[in-house]
Amino acid sequence: MSLENRAAQRRYVRHPAILLNGDGSIFCLCTMKDVSATGAKLELQTDSEVPDRFTLLLSKYGKVRRECKVSWRSKTAIGIRFVVA
Repeated sequence: MSLENRAAQRRYVRHPAILLNGDGSIFCLCTMKDVSATGAKLELQTDSEVPDRFTLLLSKYGKVRRECKVSWRSKTAIGIRFVVA
């Protein structure tokens, strides 16, 4: 493991993404700041209270999406784990 006790190495990125509600509607916009095989850090563009579980849309046409669970929260960012079905 790394010095940060992470299970997977993270890559720093700056990728736009969208959080979706359970019904598929847009909850809020965000920017993915880093990503690994197991999770990511998202910078939020609103003050909205993000639900504990949500779908993260990563592509313009909706083909790339991940089910996510919140690991930690701050005022402007959240850490997420990708949920494996």
